[in-house]
Amino acid sequence: MIQPTPRPLARSLDPLPGESLAGLLLRLSYRMGVTPHRLAMLCGLTCRSDSIPQEQLRGLSPEAAEQLARVAHLTVPEVQALTLQELTRTYPPLAKLRTGKAGLGSKSHIDWATNPDSRYCPHCLGGNGSPVQQAFGGAWQLCWHLPVTFACTQHLCLLESTCPQCAQPISGRVVRRYSLVRTPHVSGLHPGQCRNLAPGPPPKPRARATPCGARLDAPGDAAALPPLDMQRILDLQHSLNLRLALGQLRGPADEQTPQTYFADLITTARLITLSWPMGASFLPSTTLTDLVDEYATPYLHNPAQRGIQIQRSAPRGTAQTSALLLAAATVLGDRGLVPLRERIEPLTREVYRRSTSIGHKLFKDSDASANLLRATAPRIYGFQKRSTLRVVPKSYRFGTDQIPPLLPLEWFDAYFKPLMRHLPPMTTVFERHLRWASSFRLAELVCGGTWRACAETLGIPRSSASRTMNVLGKQLTAPGLWPVFEDVIDEVARHLHAQDSRVNYARRRLSTADWCLSPADWKTLCEGIPGLEQRQATGDPQVGEAVIWCMVNQSSYLHSPTVSHRRSSSRSPHRLTEQVGLFANRKQRRPSYATLRHRLMTYATQLARACDDGTDLGFEASSWATAAAVH
Repeated sequence: MIQPTPRPLARSLDPLPGESLAGLLLRLSYRMGVTPHRLAMLCGLTCRSDSIPQEQLRGLSPEAAEQLARVAHLTVPEVQALTLQELTRTYPPLAKLRTGKAGLGSKSHIDWATNPDSRYCPHCLGGNGSPVQQAFGGAWQLCWHLPVTFACTQHLCLLESTCPQCAQPISGRVVRRYSLVRTPHVSGLHPGQCRNLAPGPPPKPRARATPCGARLDAPGDAAALPPLDMQRILDLQHSLNLRLALGQLRGPADEQTPQTYFADLITTARLITLSWPMGASFLPSTTLTDLVDEYATPYLHNPAQRGIQIQRSAPRGTAQTSALLLAAATVLGDRGLVPLRERIEPLTREVYRRSTSIGHKLFKDSDASANLLRATAPRIYGFQKRSTLRVVPKSYRFGTDQIPPLLPLEWFDAYFKPLMRHLPPMTTVFERHLRWASSFRLAELVCGGTWRACAETLGIPRSSASRTMNVLGKQLTAPGLWPVFEDVIDEVARHLHAQDSRVNYARRRLSTADWCLSPADWKTLCEGIPGLEQRQATGDPQVGEAVIWCMVNQSSYLHSPTVSHRRSSSRSPHRLTEQVGLFANRKQRRPSYATLRHRLMTYATQLARACDDGTDLGFEASSWATAAAVH
């Protein structure tokens, strides 16, 4: 049977700024003297026998929006503005709700997506004094259905969440589903009247529903917060309103991680709840602390549940919501990684102490920013346990082949000053591990692997990466310096990314894998240097070979083929590595060793050029060593 096309209504109303679909239905049905259910049917909205499904508040199909616009004498953009669809761009939790999908009404509050029970401001419902609003009341605001809206910045008050007479939520709940309006078959109620069923025994079957009918647009004597706390709450609401208004408020962290603020705020609010009362110090007064305590304590100590569980819905009370979000916003600050980790790490540690699985689940199911995930990630000596952090969305122009296995000393000196201020005096061994870790982190940024896997791609044994994580863990974990370290490496990555030409270290390692320094070249390199006559005559050329190899490949001599072969042949490499360390040390003050180091570096420069050009590596040192002897 073909359904007749709905005819345009004889009368209509222009939507008020920010008005919801439910609010327009209430005002228009009151003007026309029909029930909201009948009006919804006339407008082509989906209706059940006992309700008008609230799923339509999340968004209308193009056909339904066009039909409502034609019947109600509106434009399609005006109709779309009555739903939450446009807010999905600035409030991402809404995007997880499937528009028009039936059966999700009872779950729409999950993950802080919506408030199925509308909050309200009595002053706003009273109208602004214009003839239209005097007759039909002010707008039921669309944003009142968002859990992050808890105060009216125009009238400087908290929103109400229950009727002052029947004390029930302003809800369209029918059994387990939600309707756009409650008691939709009752007409004649002013849009500012409570449509909840009046308190008393349940009505008999087929009996006419008796609504509460209390006026919600009459400001009462609701308990207010202390003035200073109220100002903090209003400032927070103003800030959140700007973020909801198509991203007008953006900070430094937002430029790199857009549209993640609300996900971070909600995740932090859950973290505070799960670790309560650990986060009480982030609230400025006992009044606000008590509000969060009312919400968190019964939830954490619920005897009906085993262990702690993640609370996936927002507090119903606006005062509790405001206090919880104020604490979360204080923890987040500007979301700078280092200070954020300092504030949030005790909360994270407490949650993991109470339940490791809940800690993992909290962040796994989160759409939080990379900064928040990094700040809360548990570490074992530099290894990120949270696998999602091993893949960084930003792409770089360099690959693992172009990462030096041992961070160059020039880069280390230039970028590591912020970290050095927090560390004890630097030793040669600890400096080497920091430089190794820097290269592992650079590789992690482009390939997303663990440090042990990254070490292999750089030609370094996995066991070396394990030792580095243990050495650094003892120095960086306790004082919380991992974020500082990661910030430093981010700067190094940007430097490497900006270079126009980069060395292919993987090609150099391959080219020099079988290269050897001849005894003749070693004698030439030592020739004419006072104090090295014995080394020239009987010295081991493998010492110079290992030093040159590490200079060419920007790697540690400990990983050179020469030292590796010495280890594999069951001969102790300690004497070799001790000798190599004398010439590889940049702080060597002995004049003869410094001169030889300079010659080895000159030779390494020529060898590196031959590797890059693909030419023969078998040149002789005699052609230039004499000229270098004057140094």
